[in-house]
Amino acid sequence: MLGNKAFNQKNHLEIAGCDIVQLAEEFGTPLYVYDEALLRSNIKDYQKRLKELHPDSTIAYAGKAFLCSAMCRLLDQESMWLDVVSGGEYYVARESGFPTERLLFHGNNKSPQERELVLKNGIGRWVIDSEWELALLSKEAKNYLHGKLPVFFRITPGIDPHTHAYITTGKVDSKFGLTLVDGIAQRVIRQALSYENLDVKGLHCHIGSQIDSLEPFINTIKAMVRFMDSFKEQNNFVFSELDLGGGLGVPYLEEQKGKFPSVQEYVEAIAKTLQEECEKYQYPLPKLFIEPGRSIVNNAGNTVYTVGTIKEIPGIKKYIAVDGGMTDNPRPILYDARYQAIIANRVNQGSPEMVSVVGKCCESGDVVIQQTETISVQNGDILVVEGTGAYNYSMASNYNLIPRPGVVFIRDEKPYLVVRHEGWYDLVRRDILPEYLIEKGE
Repeated sequence: MLGNKAFNQKNHLEIAGCDIVQLAEEFGTPLYVYDEALLRSNIKDYQKRLKELHPDSTIAYAGKAFLCSAMCRLLDQESMWLDVVSGGEYYVARESGFPTERLLFHGNNKSPQERELVLKNGIGRWVIDSEWELALLSKEAKNYLHGKLPVFFRITPGIDPHTHAYITTGKVDSKFGLTLVDGIAQRVIRQALSYENLDVKGLHCHIGSQIDSLEPFINTIKAMVRFMDSFKEQNNFVFSELDLGGGLGVPYLEEQKGKFPSVQEYVEAIAKTLQEECEKYQYPLPKLFIEPGRSIVNNAGNTVYTVGTIKEIPGIKKYIAVDGGMTDNPRPILYDARYQAIIANRVNQGSPEMVSVVGKCCESGDVVIQQTETISVQNGDILVVEGTGAYNYSMASNYNLIPRPGVVFIRDEKPYLVVRHEGWYDLVRRDILPEYLIEKGE
């Protein structure tokens, strides 16, 4: 099992000391459930290990993995920075009271409305993604009300992280960042140094997600420091900060445990390599930023479903349909992601069987788990899919006009609703009927 789980005397699954069957009865299903203590523990693990090895460092949680107002407040309490990739994420953070001076603002195509929002309200670091964006900022930064606009430049270092193509972002052929090819990054950053309203703090890179080895991270640091030293030699400018992004992978299945580097191994590798490379080039050791997301929230999150239709095709397959699916977890259909599940209301009661867990959408591809072993499943059972803390809530949709689930945090064995379930009205509250479509009486 993933995370802090146990079984009680009723043979019910407990997460963080909370009976999941009772939770389903109280809040309904589908439901995202987070173990708050585990969230905080994961954060503290990163903070402790990085500060020990690289004291001048900052951890910015990657908000795209999972973000809501409660998560923003939790991050603030833990003295974290937060990286946001849209005006919407920025707005949620600001409205929750998160300090704007601890926000990093990413995006390869920031809209005029997004740029205006951030320039008016403040930012810790603005990550410039392209030459086109720099040209805009050279004019718009004069509207920044907090002094010089502190900026990073996103670099595509040409590193292949050997992960899924859709979550690879650091290769030369990428929609993100400035390439090192033909001196493009060097030329654009040199131009930025001439703008009085911009404060060039450093460089940013992110090579991909769900990375299962340390080698790509090590190679990325080598490429970045090599570029930083070359820029210093040619332009007499030292980058004081380096943001290495995130990307550390996590296990989703029991058999994947031990396949991915631990947080300690990851932090040790990047801190050691950065120090070695800086010593090699006699380059001043920069302040280090990292942006973990999945490795903080994934094992702390689970999705609770109720089993509905059960369909068995003799000699072929047994389908178990739940009251959610690709609307609350699109990762299987997007990335062939694999998960494991537990029957929460009858733990270890019944003979094992192989089943396919499917959703309720009108799509043959709406499969939550292609094949998994469970105890014999019955209609009405409570089924928990583990390790859904990252990219499930944040990627959920209203496909087939299905309302999205709520979110519960468990703290001190007590559940707290932090995002309410959508209802039927939420599906029409933005609709507008033009006058010509409204029937008029005689």
